[in-house]
Amino acid sequence: MEKIIGVDQLRPRLGEYLEEIEKGDVIVITYRSAPKGVIMSYRQYEQLKKVQEKVKMMELKTMLEEVREKAANYEISEEEVLKEIEDVRKCGR
Repeated sequence: MEKIIGVDQLRPRLGEYLEEIEKGDVIVITYRSAPKGVIMSYRQYEQLKKVQEKVKMMELKTMLEEVREKAANYEISEEEVLKEIEDVRKCGR
């Protein structure tokens, strides 16, 4: 279940809210009626991180498949593709 609370409500009842998130609830914290943050259990946070990592890996896999397909159409070798990937990775550092 998701609960929306103002930051002013959070401070005096933080302990109670921590108990609620351990039961699986998610709390959206607002400031001046705008959502500013979320409190969730550590277990939910870990699950979210795993899902994000899987999505990232799937996106990378899809991009690599697209590059391989384009390379095949232009008769570029796998080694040349891998070299280009390494060059791009070096630029990001």
